[in-house]
Amino acid sequence: MRWPAGWLWKALILIGCIGYQLLAHLAVSENEAGPFRTALLWLPLLVLAYWALMHAGSKLLWLLVILAAGAGIYLLQGQEQLSTAAIYGVPHGAAYLFLLWFFGRTLRRGKEPLITRFARRVHGTLPPYMEAYTRGVTIAWCVFFGAQLAASALLFAFASVDAWSLFINILNFPLLALMFAGEYLYRVTRYRNYPHASIAKMMQVFAKDSSLSDSAKAR
Repeated sequence: MRWPAGWLWKALILIGCIGYQLLAHLAVSENEAGPFRTALLWLPLLVLAYWALMHAGSKLLWLLVILAAGAGIYLLQGQEQLSTAAIYGVPHGAAYLFLLWFFGRTLRRGKEPLITRFARRVHGTLPPYMEAYTRGVTIAWCVFFGAQLAASALLFAFASVDAWSLFINILNFPLLALMFAGEYLYRVTRYRNYPHASIAKMMQVFAKDSSLSDSAKAR
């Protein structure tokens, strides 16, 4: 059976992300400097720039964000007193701060919680108990993102560099996967008679929802 091109690209992206995290952990553990560290620092920004160029609606806003991030990386590289570990912690912290804001802003009064919006795109009308549940899941994700930031800060301050790097690089994806799987198992157990979307389906809805939001902003 022929492997769909879309899934092949997704698999390659996942492998690339995992490989990057392993290389980052190696660089932190060995306090690697030179071209190897430079390439690892700039690679995520180049990927983000490519995504913004191809898919983002507000390209000017993304250009300013990327230029600011590039300036930050350049300044960090010139600070010899900063360890390699601190420099690699910036992308991790920035990513989870963004996700915390992205989910948390939808919990304000008058806004529809993000997971509720995703569920509505899949199922249409939601019963009141599912609206309450999906709001709770949105809050749970915010707690998860906040816990990631707090744990990273505490490990960086009080644990060894290797332990901190293990958490932000090696355990990053497994913890995300565990959060997805735990929520899904709880949902299908708690609401057995309700039709449930798979994790893959929800990820597709997330990507489509982001594309629609970007398109709307571009108009």
